[in-house]
Amino acid sequence: MRISLIYAYWPNQPGGVTWCDLPWALRDRGLPKKLNAAGHEVLETILMAEEPFAEELPAGLRLAGDIADAVREATEQGELPVVVAGSCAIAAIGAIAGLGTGTRIAWFDAHPDLNTPETTRSGLFEGMALAAACGRAWRHIVANEARLLEPARLEDAILVGATDIADAEAAMIASAGITRAATPADLMSALGGAGSVYVHIDMDVHDGLEVRAGASAVAGGPGEEEVRAALTEIANIKALAITGLDPAAADAGRAADIAIGHVLAIAGDGA
Repeated sequence: MRISLIYAYWPNQPGGVTWCDLPWALRDRGLPKKLNAAGHEVLETILMAEEPFAEELPAGLRLAGDIADAVREATEQGELPVVVAGSCAIAAIGAIAGLGTGTRIAWFDAHPDLNTPETTRSGLFEGMALAAACGRAWRHIVANEARLLEPARLEDAILVGATDIADAEAAMIASAGITRAATPADLMSALGGAGSVYVHIDMDVHDGLEVRAGASAVAGGPGEEEVRAALTEIANIKALAITGLDPAAADAGRAADIAIGHVLAIAGDGA
């Protein structure tokens, strides 16, 4: 398999932490080498937010537009695009825009990320990631800057491992009829015969008592093997993203190994 690793760097991360350095952390941990060793041909692309004002939201969304172009080109070439980005929102918006309409979304995340500017308690754009990708938050600026002209449909999203859900997010889940999958069987049933699936893996989906990938980790989520079992059951994965891992976290090394293991499991044997 030809795998396109798309490293996306946006230096706007909450609290000044080092989430933005995730692409280099996974690369240094051996992601491309391990894919090569498994028999895959690996292509690498580095995308960075434009200067000046690279840390501001418009620059981040333009980066999402660049991700969309890279994902679109990779899929047209028959490659599997793997987006590695510290920003959950930029990765999701870019990958979903690149795949186009009709894509189902398997959202592995402890948080639904369905806040809007009106409902958010933290003010963090990361907490609006799925809402923005589905046209429920920042729609005008997302359309203009990230070129996401046709947002995904909320009902095409499936939440896996969501344990930290705000009241406003719960209301949106209920009103939109979003599926919450508790088991791999639930996920397979919800996906049905989907011809195109985007897999979004925020590393805080894992039980925070097992591995803390960063400050957003919470207890009660699925374990590493539960997540991997679900991932390996999904057919027709057209793109995936690894996000939500702070290279400065105490468990960063172990979390990086888990993330690489997930990518290898999805890619399979390249021989």
